[in-house]
Amino acid sequence: MKNILIATSATIYFCATSFSTYAQENEYQINFPSIEEVLVIGDKAAAQRIPGSGTLIDNDEMEKFDHVDLGQLLTFVPGLYYREEDGFGLRPNIGIRGAAGDRSQKITIMEDGVLITPAPYAAPAAYYIPNISRIDSIEVLKGPAAIQYGPHTVGGAINFVTRAIPDTGFGEIDLSAGSDEFYKIQGTIGDSNEEFGYLIDGLGYGSTGFKEIDGGGDTGFDRYDIGAKFRWTPDTKVAQVFLLKLSYGEEDADETYLGLTDADFDLSPERRYPASQLAKFESDHTKVHLNYGIRLSDATDINVKLYRNKFNRSWNKLDGFILGPPLQNVLRSPSQFLTQYQILSGSRNSQASDDELLEVTDNDRSFESTGAQWSVSHQAKLGAFDIGTNIGIRYHKDEVERDHQPISYLMVDQKLVPDGVVRDSKTLNKAQSEAYAAYLSSSLEYKDMTVTAGVRYENIEGEIIDKKTNLEKKSSEEVVTPGLGMFWQATDYLGFLAGVYKGFSPPGPGSEVESEETLNFEYGFRFERDNLRLDVIGFFSDYDNLIGRCRVSDADCLPGEEFNGGEVEVSGAEVTGGMIWALNDSLTLQADFTYTYTDASFETAFFSGFSQWGLVQKGDAVPYIPEHSGQVRLGLSTSNWAIDATVKMREQTREVPGSGSVVADLHSDGYAILDLGANYQLNEKMRLGLVVHNVTDESAIVSHRPFGARPNRPRSVVGRIVYRF
Repeated sequence: MKNILIATSATIYFCATSFSTYAQENEYQINFPSIEEVLVIGDKAAAQRIPGSGTLIDNDEMEKFDHVDLGQLLTFVPGLYYREEDGFGLRPNIGIRGAAGDRSQKITIMEDGVLITPAPYAAPAAYYIPNISRIDSIEVLKGPAAIQYGPHTVGGAINFVTRAIPDTGFGEIDLSAGSDEFYKIQGTIGDSNEEFGYLIDGLGYGSTGFKEIDGGGDTGFDRYDIGAKFRWTPDTKVAQVFLLKLSYGEEDADETYLGLTDADFDLSPERRYPASQLAKFESDHTKVHLNYGIRLSDATDINVKLYRNKFNRSWNKLDGFILGPPLQNVLRSPSQFLTQYQILSGSRNSQASDDELLEVTDNDRSFESTGAQWSVSHQAKLGAFDIGTNIGIRYHKDEVERDHQPISYLMVDQKLVPDGVVRDSKTLNKAQSEAYAAYLSSSLEYKDMTVTAGVRYENIEGEIIDKKTNLEKKSSEEVVTPGLGMFWQATDYLGFLAGVYKGFSPPGPGSEVESEETLNFEYGFRFERDNLRLDVIGFFSDYDNLIGRCRVSDADCLPGEEFNGGEVEVSGAEVTGGMIWALNDSLTLQADFTYTYTDASFETAFFSGFSQWGLVQKGDAVPYIPEHSGQVRLGLSTSNWAIDATVKMREQTREVPGSGSVVADLHSDGYAILDLGANYQLNEKMRLGLVVHNVTDESAIVSHRPFGARPNRPRSVVGRIVYRF
């Protein structure tokens, strides 16, 4: 089975598990020594014996539905919550085991083991995620494994693994087209010999969008991305390798924060108000990563990585009225704020007063992150004991510069007309962080028992300068987070695991709030026999000083301002399973499922200026965490064709703290979305694919954030041709 469970622990240095796994299954990819991208687990048997929990989404899984939306792929991961926003997954909101999902800011996100979000310390909101079509596999780590991949370890970590350099000449052209003028054009070429190797990959994809603006306007997007890998393997007595990775990408999206009232959503979920007509997100991303690996002996490997990432974005979007009520209030109670609602919807022209003037702000930000990390792994044998030791050190520096420039507009006959008033920048600042991190871990294996222990250290210095007031604030943070895990292979088919670790998520530079800390537990079992597997893992997280971070779309607070939410308890269970039946000599039926139960509640009562919380009573549920979610998939396949059907399910979810009936408070809809995918191997070189997303065309409010009800992607059909040469 390809969708195997990865079990990792605090003692295993994570970078590119599926590199080795996928290489063994594809003749055009090189099975290079682990020094290229330090290995976690080499095979499925090893995964079943290591303490901890995690999930691998390999290339075969990604290819079944040719997803460009990361959120659609992550429904395969138990314990993970994804909140949609634009329907195409352009800017994800990912949470793990109760960690807040807003812009994925409470999880650590990496590409090939390197921090990849624009500024993970100074501004952790993940406005950039690698384009999934250029990713070979996705690894999600939870439990004690997460502490090695900080700074944000309260929930878990995600690593995007890029395609490896092939060992022989390889080329591929990948073309897709579908509903709403969706297109994808991707080309890959690579080759290598004993000393040199390369891989070059280019991607472009986009759509005219599925929404329509009253009075006309664009609602689509285009993304372009090109990357290259170069490898040099010098002819020396010891095995060593140099790997250089370069990438550049751009995005141009007519995307808005503005949604609809619930009543308007019921009538036309794909509608957009004319007040959103100037929305435009433009960005560019550049990255340079250099990796060096050396095998000093059969027992000792060393890996060094240097990296630099730069990300610039300009998001021109409606932020509200100059002095009018917040957009959230207008869209929740349009009859109470009738004038403002009519202006948003274009049915009324604005008067030249501040409560009727629309504010469109160019949220311009520039990010940069640089760093170096070093790791060494050593394996030893002492009598009947196998001992593994891993040490890692990282220096990281990142920064963000913000310039949010507003322009005021009148609504005139469904068109936005500037009023000509020059206004000062709303936000003009620079924040930066400098961090030193280290970890030490060790594993002890004896017969059927493995015990692992590890510890992480973070030292973070930060500052923020308000260029409007020349006010400078500095902050300093130092933390030690230990972890412990065990695994017992009780029988040939059944194993038990347990783990405990301290999680950590730092506040932003210059913040006066306390850091977010958790004490996390997990426990469970794995069963695998013949073609049947079942994994059941329970988890419990005890939060101290939950952090809420204000975004531009939050009312009554300043962007970047932080709040403490006191104590929170999160408990739940993750269940994954699957079975394969051989119907005859050539036909195979496969069934897989994942299910997550989560109970997350505030343990203290308080009133917060953070609009996502407000007045909180003890026992209130934490918003944006569904109690029940999961997916079921059935697949029928032969040697040259496959058909897969997946149903993704999530129940109604609170969007404000509360208790009792969910429907009595602001909430997103529950849904069950059916996707169908078919692939046919026409010959050795060509493969054909057809995907139908949201077969039943179910429409659901996936969120009321940032401003108003937002829809999921409607039914869409995409055809695909892949040609290899």
